[in-house]
Amino acid sequence: MRLVAWHAFPALITLEIAGNAVLAGWALLADLRKRSAMSTTFWTVVLLVVLLVAVQAAAGIVLAVGGSRPQAPLHFLYGILVAVGASLQFGMRPTGRLRRTMLRDLASSGREPRALALLCLTQAALLARAYTTGAFGR
Repeated sequence: MRLVAWHAFPALITLEIAGNAVLAGWALLADLRKRSAMSTTFWTVVLLVVLLVAVQAAAGIVLAVGGSRPQAPLHFLYGILVAVGASLQFGMRPTGRLRRTMLRDLASSGREPRALALLCLTQAALLARAYTTGAFGR
């Protein structure tokens, strides 16, 4: 399979978008149930989705360095924003550096599920937008 096919593989993109949408719903339900922190299973799924994003981002970086260009240059902006979102998701995990340094009070305040729901929903929207700018040029 060619590298461009990996980067634009519809099943991979669908898994990433659906995974983030499911995670957002999961976190929203946890927030509505007044849970203060997310389960280990939730964080395992987050890591799997982040891994998929990392594979696709790596393919995109290699393509860009090799001279390939998307139909719309805006695709690069969405790619960067998706990478930042994935880094935030990875950093917010229970043993993550971001949680230890900046978000210490998030779990104890009971706002962890709400913050994660917003982050995962935003990530799903960014992934969908990155796909449309790369595939269709709009």
